[in-house]
Amino acid sequence: MNESFIINKYLKPLSKDFAEALNLSDDAAVLKNLKNKNLVVSVDNFIYGIHCPDNISISSAVNRAILAAISDLSAMAAKPYCIFISITLNKGSISTKLLKNLKQGISKALKSTKTILAGGDLCSSSGAVSFSVTVIGEGFRKNLLHRKGAKPSELLCITGNIGDARIGLDTLLKNNKESNNLKKNYFIKKFINPPIRNDFIRMISHQVSSCIDLSDGLIFDSFKLASSSDCGLEIISSKIPISLKAKAILKKKYMSLTDLITAGDDYELAFSISEKNLEFIKKVGKAKNVKVSVIGKFTKEKNLLLDGKAFSKGYSHF
Repeated sequence: MNESFIINKYLKPLSKDFAEALNLSDDAAVLKNLKNKNLVVSVDNFIYGIHCPDNISISSAVNRAILAAISDLSAMAAKPYCIFISITLNKGSISTKLLKNLKQGISKALKSTKTILAGGDLCSSSGAVSFSVTVIGEGFRKNLLHRKGAKPSELLCITGNIGDARIGLDTLLKNNKESNNLKKNYFIKKFINPPIRNDFIRMISHQVSSCIDLSDGLIFDSFKLASSSDCGLEIISSKIPISLKAKAILKKKYMSLTDLITAGDDYELAFSISEKNLEFIKKVGKAKNVKVSVIGKFTKEKNLLLDGKAFSKGYSHF
């Protein structure tokens, strides 16, 4: 089973309707000229056993890797256009079953993000399975969002709930195998399937001043908006949205609220808005079935406060 066989059988079918991929038969894809739009490009590395436990399936792992990468486009309100993925497989684990699962995971992610595979690379080694996902998005410059742009007195809003993915990760780490029962677990599904907020953020981008996806924790990432905008930030913990299932976990004291708001992997969006735009944004959220919560406010004082007290903690990649 060689590289050409794997590409032809498992990867080419995923790009068959995308002429610019050149049927994955050339040295590169040739993307069309987008005229007045800007290309938005981001790259994410994903190492099996580092960015996710090594007891989840290859299908779940690659699906999660692609959704997490697409989240960077959502943070900038760019419409997903195509992806490139470089895959490193472990020599000793390559099998027909693994390759079918790999294809299934990529296909699932492409479908849910409304994008397509344009190319990539494939190799094997004696080390860990890994994916390097390059995402290409498009958008008019005036509609694209950045981390910089928030102003003092503007509101900090977030989508969805915080902490479910952290509990899902903890559940996986405490189990040796991703059984069918675990796959049905609410929290594990939240970890494996990061939310897709792309349609929502593109509908409201003209009324948003800055935005970021929450990959490294609510507190840590939200303050990146403030520091990039030369502002401070005050967050009210009672305003942070927590699911009923997560509240039950907190009630049993298996975890603390601090654990949930400082953990990575939520992949919700945090963004700043003028208070006058809140009604419109809530209306769009309701139409798109996206919960929007106001959890704080940007300030002139350049520090981070949680319930009036200095706070600083978040996930680090190193």
